[in-house]
Amino acid sequence: MTEKTIKKESHWNQKFYINLLEEVNPFTELHLFRPLDRAYTGNNTFWSTPSPEPDLNNAFWESIIDYGKVDVIKVAAQNLVARIKRWQPDNNKILFVSILRAGVPVADWLNQMLPGSKVASLSLFVGLGIDQTALAQIKKDNPERVIMFVDGWTGRGGVAREIAKLKTGPLAVLIDPWGWAEFSGAQEDIFCYSACFTGLATLGFSRTFYVDNQSFFSAYRFPQDYLRLDVVEAWQKASPRQLVQYTQADRVKFFKDTSLRIHSNEVCRALINAAPNTLFFMDSYEYVREHYELLLALADRRGVPVQYNQLFLREYQTRVACNLETT
Repeated sequence: MTEKTIKKESHWNQKFYINLLEEVNPFTELHLFRPLDRAYTGNNTFWSTPSPEPDLNNAFWESIIDYGKVDVIKVAAQNLVARIKRWQPDNNKILFVSILRAGVPVADWLNQMLPGSKVASLSLFVGLGIDQTALAQIKKDNPERVIMFVDGWTGRGGVAREIAKLKTGPLAVLIDPWGWAEFSGAQEDIFCYSACFTGLATLGFSRTFYVDNQSFFSAYRFPQDYLRLDVVEAWQKASPRQLVQYTQADRVKFFKDTSLRIHSNEVCRALINAAPNTLFFMDSYEYVREHYELLLALADRRGVPVQYNQLFLREYQTRVACNLETT
């Protein structure tokens, strides 16, 4: 490990195994970040530069806080915890390894709902794989615990396949539309408002990026004035407390090859990290306005055109998709 490698304790009550670099401003030092129109094409040098940060206004974050009243997300969390309890009844043996960034809020809820569990966080990129240096250190620091990887949701199964290669622990996600994770709270595509969380507002550092095989993946610090701790605290307070007895139906695994980003949460991340070419909804404008208001707000912020009533999405078992131009 390099001299700069550190483990950062955070307001998320979990330890981030990352290498924090100097503080930068994402709106004035744009040369340090990827262009909005650049998409991953299989070339892993893509992961050597962090994605840009959207400049979201106070009204957007206030609307995020209001989404804490959405009970369907809490039900999914309760279902997920019930399945985890059958996997490992002793909370004190569990180590949740959350995948930056979407896994962080979900692992926070799991940690609250299963007192005695611990959480560590590291990076994983499809194609490049997991941060092996960080994972080795996490194992060394927690030899008595069993690992469960945690992410927010699955899309086309890329992260699930990377984790399966490790043979280190199962993957748990809140939402799993195509059935790729070993443990999930729901297979229905439920929009989770934590998909809108940015590194700037909820973490205080950039998306991580690969440097070399001897160091943790790195991240730039962000000015703390941009942090929205009210958003973080609202999420943490929304964590369900009551556990449930739950028997989930067998996973129905599905796959259809496509270059589209599919499912609401993956599309949200695309709108956060890049500027898709077009946003597609299977449903009418009226339905979308009621169920996906935050996605429309992000599309408007990025200047992304929206198309409704796109029935071709049924063949991908999704109501929401977008495409990304590659450069």
